[in-house]
Amino acid sequence: MAGPTLRAGLFLVAFCAGQWILSTPIHAQGSFGLEKSTKTEDGKRRALLIGINSYDDPSLGSLRFARSDAEYLAGVFADPALGGFDVDLVVDGDLSSSALMERLENWKKQLGPEDTALIYYSGHGMRWLDQRRRSQVFLAGSNSRKDAPLETAIPLTAVVEFLESLPTPRRVLILDACFTGNGKILAEDVESLARSYEDGILPFDQRPSEHQAQLFATSYGRPALESRSLEHGLYTWHLGQALSARFDAADSNGDLVVSVSEAHDYARVRTLTESSGTQVPMAVYKVVGRETLLLAGQPGSRRRVAMAMVSAYSAPQQGLRMIVDGVERGAFPSTVLIDPGSYQLEFRNLSGRVVDRGRFTFDREKIYSVSSIRDTLNGGRHQLAVGYAHHWIPGAGFLSKRLPEAGGLRIGYTFRFPSREPLLRRMGCVMDLDLAFLPEQESARADLPASPETVLLSLSIGPILRLDLPWMLLSLQPRVALVSLLRTEVAQPYLHWTYGAMGGNFAIGFRPQNRISVQVHYSPMLFNAPLAGGIVPRISLMQRLTGAIEMGF
Repeated sequence: MAGPTLRAGLFLVAFCAGQWILSTPIHAQGSFGLEKSTKTEDGKRRALLIGINSYDDPSLGSLRFARSDAEYLAGVFADPALGGFDVDLVVDGDLSSSALMERLENWKKQLGPEDTALIYYSGHGMRWLDQRRRSQVFLAGSNSRKDAPLETAIPLTAVVEFLESLPTPRRVLILDACFTGNGKILAEDVESLARSYEDGILPFDQRPSEHQAQLFATSYGRPALESRSLEHGLYTWHLGQALSARFDAADSNGDLVVSVSEAHDYARVRTLTESSGTQVPMAVYKVVGRETLLLAGQPGSRRRVAMAMVSAYSAPQQGLRMIVDGVERGAFPSTVLIDPGSYQLEFRNLSGRVVDRGRFTFDREKIYSVSSIRDTLNGGRHQLAVGYAHHWIPGAGFLSKRLPEAGGLRIGYTFRFPSREPLLRRMGCVMDLDLAFLPEQESARADLPASPETVLLSLSIGPILRLDLPWMLLSLQPRVALVSLLRTEVAQPYLHWTYGAMGGNFAIGFRPQNRISVQVHYSPMLFNAPLAGGIVPRISLMQRLTGAIEMGF
């Protein structure tokens, strides 16, 4: 018979399940995922660059420097001492949307299985809102109409799908276009605009494939700027400089090549500065092992660098500053180089508040994401615990002369919420599974036989608040449980019994390492279901004492 606390338990289970789904990490705009790989760059580098100044639709307006953007980067990419790309430049002839897609398909046929493929577009971006105010974004061909992007422009989702269909192991997409709905504007006119721009997330899935980069001159909802003084798009100019005149400055790790992340970091910082924060470039990029997406420099001359790399472009890490042994080393999004070794780290938000702190060891030549470092400092996003659990059940309810005790196994799983907020990062959901054995118990009533051996099976769930300190942790967990008593011999009044319970769990642990802790738990639980026939239900207390080892991952 289940007690009324079971309803509360079902509600809490649904709440935690919902929070887990909402908190499952996805690749936000500008994210870097990190895995191990040993791929190297072979084959040719091939680039197709598109620049469109003029459009048939007067409401789109002409651009000043989109064509020169494509021509400028074509020269940089084609230079054998720099990019060393085979370049196809598309700035003349039929520049309609259908013609551009045909050019892309024909270019695709030239690609080999070991090539690096790069697509660049400079021109108008467009967006369309449906009746529910949901966005779709497009790249404009010369025939595109502002009032009919669905029929006349190229969906950005189609371009991304085309990129992923290329038969090459390395793929790069670079877009100097904006998706505000108003087209590119002059950098010199930004100050005069009575408008507040807000960052947004591009309205399509942004989970990058392995060895694939998508670079955007600006964030969704913000403008892409052209500069009269530079005679180019602001982002494109600085990207080209990173691959040519400012090669040494962009080559942050000194390995004699400029990778996609290094070029983007260089261009992003300077674009932000010169636009006074109005234009915010972003990247969707998955680094797998040693970075192989190289835009300038020759792989054969690449020098091995012992330093570790820390990078972050995902939304929860935006604006964080990393302090290493008391010295600030960088603000994110960016890439920071660290000498191998063990350091005391702090991550601070824009207001200077410490959001994570702890000791971390960097290995040579390894790439780290800020999110993975922060998870490690907090013991991991996921934790699995295994240990011994000892239960005490009320003797009166069990009809036994002495307090029944059950020893057994406890398995626990904790999921912690991903967030940039320190409080939310300390919270999560916990699920416990207990299996314990009660020996035969002498009955408290002379007319009843001894109760048979009993298996106790308990499933509990609840939210958790953890405080991770450098060498220890403290946690508080409200919890509800579904408890089953399974008898080896079933006879009145000792039947199988299931009931609900609610209470808490208090834990203290010692952390010899960031992701390992040795813990002691105390869990008092209340229930009001009778354990034997003829007993009037009353609130009773069952208790659990647990010793466990927890590992984070």
